[in-house]
Amino acid sequence: MGGGARGLAHVGVIRVLEKHGLVPDVIGGTSMGALVGGLYASGLSGTQLTEMLGGMGFGVPAKKEGRPGLLKKRPRNLFEDLLLADYKHRVISKISGDKGDSIEAFLKKCVGPVRIEDLPIKFVCNAVDLVSGREVLFTRGRLSRALRATMSVPLVFEPVQMGGMLLLDGGVLNSAPVEAARAAGADVAVLVDVHRPLKRLPREKLKSTFQIIQRTIEVASAASFEERARHAEFVLRIPVDLGLLSFSEPWRIAMKGEQIAGANLQGLMDTIGAR
Repeated sequence: MGGGARGLAHVGVIRVLEKHGLVPDVIGGTSMGALVGGLYASGLSGTQLTEMLGGMGFGVPAKKEGRPGLLKKRPRNLFEDLLLADYKHRVISKISGDKGDSIEAFLKKCVGPVRIEDLPIKFVCNAVDLVSGREVLFTRGRLSRALRATMSVPLVFEPVQMGGMLLLDGGVLNSAPVEAARAAGADVAVLVDVHRPLKRLPREKLKSTFQIIQRTIEVASAASFEERARHAEFVLRIPVDLGLLSFSEPWRIAMKGEQIAGANLQGLMDTIGAR
């Protein structure tokens, strides 16, 4: 599952799985869920993922340091680093004409040159090809390129050009790729649901182009999510009432994922047949 900022709850779920020695055979995801899942599949631990959220432990806010009355600058989290890399790329490319993808370069620093088919855990993520209007599944190729494509939120990150395709965030079309995970070999599908139920939105909050695009994505995702979720044997619902880009307190989102996963651990273990 994707979810933008809400997708950081996956980090807390991973911490619970690690604590109890539960390692998934297959990880499938989209957008932020794919980013977290792909980093984990490449070998990063729950602790390392937590550090990437900004170097803060769960439940421990940034401390006051330095001169009295001053706050130490809050460490950037992973998504903010990606936004900064994208911004620098757009500025530099206008000046120098460099067409390199700085976001993919940043992701490659995180996971190295590893290919999806060589990961220690099977991994699949999706994207949407704007040219054909179809879903694209990544089961092979460079992990950094696949992650770059699946997290390309409309109007936030530039689409990825690959061959004749123009790829955007997979959650636009399929925010719960349960069937993709099953096709990759998953016998029992566990869906981490960070989907925010669609509510009526005051008209005055739909003024800017970004607000309209974000609402369009939410409406489209909500329409398909429930049907796709029915194909999962276990749905772990993590209520996080935050917007797509609300990344100011990533550790709180991850902590919520850990709390809910811990509270539902027995049901999860019963479903997958773990002891």
